Amino acid sequence: MRVGRILGVRIVLNNFFFLALLAYAWLGLLPEVLTLFGAALLHELAHMVVARAYGLTVREMELLPFGGVARIEDLDLAGLDPETETAVALAGPAENVILAGAAWLLAGYGVWDLSSAGLFLRANLSLALFNLLPGLPLDGGRVLRALLSRHLPWRQATDLTARLGQALGALLVCLGAAFYRERMAALTTALLGGFLLAAAGEERRWAGLALLRYLARQRSRLATGEVLAGQPLVATTDTRLKEVVRAFAAGRYQLIWVVGEGHRLRGLLGEEEFVAAFLHLGPAATLGEALERRK
Repeated sequence: MRVGRILGVRIVLNNFFFLALLAYAWLGLLPEVLTLFGAALLHELAHMVVARAYGLTVREMELLPFGGVARIEDLDLAGLDPETETAVALAGPAENVILAGAAWLLAGYGVWDLSSAGLFLRANLSLALFNLLPGLPLDGGRVLRALLSRHLPWRQATDLTARLGQALGALLVCLGAAFYRERMAALTTALLGGFLLAAAGEERRWAGLALLRYLARQRSRLATGEVLAGQPLVATTDTRLKEVVRAFAAGRYQLIWVVGEGHRLRGLLGEEEFVAAFLHLGPAATLGEALERRK
């Protein structure tokens, strides 16, 4: 359900949002939950502002029963640029910490009621700490992927951090089951774990598509005259295209040198040629077939 716009970005309420509000209201937790949703909204606004500063497009912001999410176009493409991904990811937790510090100061000087200020402080610190856990799709997972992608192929870094996200989700589900006596806390923890499990799985499944879209974007950057840093890769004519993709590095223009028998050079593929071969021949095709295709 769309409820309006903030800074030109449409705000959407998840179908289960009102059901969650009713459930929390029935349990007498409505003030706490509204405070948490408010903190989550500000968290996503921070992501949105920094993403826009880096030239990314924010489509919409959705409020979920467990927080919110800013839907940023090509966010996974930003992940192929470690600096951009780190900045966008840290914006949300940093904003929560700043707001928590402001609440603490205002309460300390008597400007803000201690009870409501304490609630706001706890909500922001909880969001910051949870989102800094090192697993995709959480902010901490994006920062970890950015760090790993400096030393590992982007696909490998994505797979590793997504698996960590799935492990964290499974742990939360188990914790929810273990503390079933604390009914609401247990249910919330288990559902949050299930959401994290599903979202981390999606990160793994869409990683390949995000990479191809990123390569297409690289091509448009070259068309404008921009100079890009390159990375040379060497593989044989029998190497499959999907194996080459796994070796791509973040933030680099890939140049694939193809060698044949006796390690003799057979040809050179740039990103544009590689993407065209990948889309037309499929991931199981070989570099030799990619070279034959362009003749």
